[in-house]
Amino acid sequence: MSPVFCVNKLKEPDYNSVSSVNFRLRRATTVFSVTTALGIASFSVNAKDTTVNIDPAISSSSYSDSSDVRDPSVTLDTIFVTSNPLLPQTNEMATATSVVTGDALTTQVSSTLGDALANEVGVSADSFGQGASRPIIRGQSAPRVQVMQNGLNVQDASQISPDHQVAVPVLGAKQVEVIKGTSALMYGGGAIGGVVNIVNDSIPQEKGQKSINGKVALTGQQATDGYLGYVGLNGSIGENWLWSGYYQKTDKGNIQAPHLDTDEITNSWYTQDNGSIGLSHVTDMGYIGASYQRLSSEYGLPFHVHNSCSPDSTSTNQLSCESGHDHDHDHEHGAAPYVDMTSNIYQLYAEQKLPMIGVDRINTKISYTDYRHDEIDEGAVGTTFENKAISAKTQATHSTYKTGNLGFMKGVVGLDYTNSRFSAIGLEGYLPQTDRTQVGLYFIERLTPDYFGAKIQNSDKFAGQPLSTSDEHAGHNHGETAVTTNTPLDTSSILRKQGKSPWYIEFGGRQDFQNLTDNDNDIEKTHAGTSVSLEGGKYLTPNTQLSARISHSERLPSPQELFSNGAHLATNTWERGNGQLEKESTDGVELTLRYDDGDRFDSSVSVFYNDSANYIYAKTQDVVTEGESAGFRLVDYVQSDAKHYGGEIQSRYYLNNNISIGGFADIALITLDDSSLTRKYAPRLVSPRIGGDITSQFGQFDLVLSGYHRFEQDNIADFETNTPSYNMVDAKLVYHSSSAHDYTAFFQVENILNELAYNHASYLAEQVPMPERSLNAGITYNF
Repeated sequence: MSPVFCVNKLKEPDYNSVSSVNFRLRRATTVFSVTTALGIASFSVNAKDTTVNIDPAISSSSYSDSSDVRDPSVTLDTIFVTSNPLLPQTNEMATATSVVTGDALTTQVSSTLGDALANEVGVSADSFGQGASRPIIRGQSAPRVQVMQNGLNVQDASQISPDHQVAVPVLGAKQVEVIKGTSALMYGGGAIGGVVNIVNDSIPQEKGQKSINGKVALTGQQATDGYLGYVGLNGSIGENWLWSGYYQKTDKGNIQAPHLDTDEITNSWYTQDNGSIGLSHVTDMGYIGASYQRLSSEYGLPFHVHNSCSPDSTSTNQLSCESGHDHDHDHEHGAAPYVDMTSNIYQLYAEQKLPMIGVDRINTKISYTDYRHDEIDEGAVGTTFENKAISAKTQATHSTYKTGNLGFMKGVVGLDYTNSRFSAIGLEGYLPQTDRTQVGLYFIERLTPDYFGAKIQNSDKFAGQPLSTSDEHAGHNHGETAVTTNTPLDTSSILRKQGKSPWYIEFGGRQDFQNLTDNDNDIEKTHAGTSVSLEGGKYLTPNTQLSARISHSERLPSPQELFSNGAHLATNTWERGNGQLEKESTDGVELTLRYDDGDRFDSSVSVFYNDSANYIYAKTQDVVTEGESAGFRLVDYVQSDAKHYGGEIQSRYYLNNNISIGGFADIALITLDDSSLTRKYAPRLVSPRIGGDITSQFGQFDLVLSGYHRFEQDNIADFETNTPSYNMVDAKLVYHSSSAHDYTAFFQVENILNELAYNHASYLAEQVPMPERSLNAGITYNF
């Protein structure tokens, strides 16, 4: 019999400030929650009807009156992890996964990708002022972290340097996914750190929309005297034509930092405009659509030295600076340097369901990116970076089939292709014009003991067909968290009635090919790499799940690691590539244990270990210590063996239906087996962190007090200095409307203690601190 659910007033807590919060769907003593190893997925909540909709693709449970009911029922939107080609829900993935929804993004003031994800467990940012901030996952950043938009690589210059912005907007995204595991093979063996996928509705794909829908959001931040504004519209024309469009505006002044001789960080301002339009034709059998997206931004480059140094002609691992000029403190400079960036992206997506044996659907995506940014110094364009790229991906999903007595199998096979021409021309033209062609072939398969766990949403050929006796209950009672029966059930039966598979195995492989041509010097390099992964999860009890993943990944050298040679003043470095670099090979293992008692307590622990051969890193050979060029570095790309290890833990205890307490900790270390190093740690490592929150939900209000302690970073590389520890405490009050007008308002205080805090992972760790205490506020209206 289908259970009757009682729903306490639950809305979306702040996932930017809170590291671990569950939505609790309660009936008597049972709980439905979605917990992942790295983060907790969030849901959009709409208190407008009387249905508790656990999974629209499978089933729903009707709401009926109960003496325990105190609040209106809600609709929970099912969260699918689109980075995984098998489209699992977040509770179907045992390896480290985190999903942040668009509703959570509108109740924070971060405008760059790295900052927006920095409070996720195991994630931080290599911030470069306000204009550029890339995500760091478990101590790894670009190029070992792939950034995608709707499953296609973002083609910009952010892989080259941390002062280059990730050219994809965050505000207005449907969700942002941080994912590791076998499905990362879709994006190349180089995604050792992980994959970040920004999902938006630039090309609408789902029918059933009203003629017009919209969202308007506006937030303000005191610490930068800045604001973010967003307007998004979408709708339908007739039955099959869908359209969408949005516009976003960001304007932030210089960072105001506490306890410094100056009130603000000079030249740390940031502005951005971006917009998109899209149109698609959607039928029951598929869709085809196109979109155009334009992003324009300008941002200052703080702490930009005026270099007069280059590698010494007699001692190649030392810098030599021009005498006289470097100590001329009366030298006059003009306007401070800044970046002027424009990115134009044209996309074409298509998907077709195929009523044929063996294949359920074929999906194809193509994009063309025309990217350019100018680094302007003393009022004139000093260097122009350009990237013109075509990316394409096609994949076929095969029908779910039964593999004898083993269970049910589902999977995909795919091909992706990228061709890009990158150039850096001007005073800082440290990279030659480079053509890069990449081709990847991959497959991913998932095996589960029952049909329910192996289905791909509702597209399989088994849908609507009789199941075998052992699987006849598959798909029923989805979302049920307790079994109403007088008959004792084993663990497998209980899990199936909860909509879970007792175990799963997922495996995949990928073959990559790369061709690089240095057009300026007529040098051509070819590489090939093979990556494989095997992971599995098993419920030891209905409350406890153990999972493991082993993998072998081969990352191919990037153009800057091979061909760079010259000064890059934004990062205060002279970069030298190495044309003899070999592919990087990593063997890894990860273990995750999750526990949820279904009532008061849940927890997850993940540990990982990666052993790399020929690990490529930027080794500092020399640093200027005095004069106008003080801080300028000579950096070589070199290889050595490396060990990468660490883990995350997070837990939550529910005092009652309205108040919960959460805690978390994360750590990641990378050690190098390089005999020439005095200190054996990789550069700019993120220091360990421990934190927690108290979250309360009363009526229409959410109140969150959260914070963390970042430990002193004394595991440093040569030529680095220790970064002090600090405490970061935030508070946020969120109000959700209860009327027919759907709006959310928030008020937030960041850095309540007004601490002077520095990010060791940043190239500007010693020069640009985090903002001072800031009062932030915003409102979002949906119609």
